[in-house]
Amino acid sequence: MTAILVRIKDFFRRSTGDSTNKAFLEDCFSIRIKQFNQFELALTHRSHSAGADNERLELLGDAVLDLIVADYIYHRFQEMDEGLLTKLKSKFISRDNLIAIATKEGLTEGLNLSKQKDLEQELIIGNVLEAIFGAMYIDQGYEICRNRAIRMFERSSPVEELLADLHDPKSQLLEWAQKCKKEVRFVIDPKGRDRFEARLFLDEDFISKGIGKSKKKSEKNAARQAIVELGIAKPE
Repeated sequence: MTAILVRIKDFFRRSTGDSTNKAFLEDCFSIRIKQFNQFELALTHRSHSAGADNERLELLGDAVLDLIVADYIYHRFQEMDEGLLTKLKSKFISRDNLIAIATKEGLTEGLNLSKQKDLEQELIIGNVLEAIFGAMYIDQGYEICRNRAIRMFERSSPVEELLADLHDPKSQLLEWAQKCKKEVRFVIDPKGRDRFEARLFLDEDFISKGIGKSKKKSEKNAARQAIVELGIAKPE
C-alpha cells in the first residue's frame, strides 16, 4: 500500500510539475531532452535545495551565450570594429535584455518556477534562462545550443533594435561620461498622467531636462539635449 501511494504521489509530482516543464522546454526550443535532470537543476534555486542548485549551470550558460553571441556578431558584422562589437555583445547578453527575451518567449508563464526563490519572477528569469542554456549545452551539444540561441535572439531581440540602441543619446552620453570619469544622474518627476520630466545632472551640475510619456523616454530626451549642450553631438 505504501509503495502504491509513493508511486501515485510521484505520478502527480511529474504530471503537475516536472513533465509540464519538460514538455514546455521541448516545445519552446524544439529539442528532445535526453537528461531532464539537468533542466530540473536549471530551475532550482539554492534556497530550495539542500544539495545542488542552478548556480553552476548559470555560470556555464553565461559563458556559452557569451561565445555564441560573440561568434554570431563577429561573422555577421565583418566591418564592425572591436569596440562596437563589444558594446553590441554586451547589449545582447545584458540582464535587462535576457529578462525581456525570457518574458517574450513565455518562460515566466510557461514554466513552473516554484523551486525559485520567493522574488519577483522578472528578477530571477534572466538567471534561469542562462541556466537553461547551460543545461542545453550539456544535454544537446554546442551546435544545437547555438542554433536555438540565435533563433531565440532573432525572434525576441532583433539585432537592428540593439544596433539602434547603441547610438541613442543616452548611450552616447553614458559612454562619454565614463571616459571623462563623470557621473550621470537623472531625477524623474511625474507631471500628470503618462507624462514625466527627467532632469539630468552631470556630477552635481544640472545640464538639461526632457519630457516624455514614460520615464525612459523622458531620460532619452534629456540626454538628447545634454549631448548637444556638451558638444558631444550636433543639433538635429
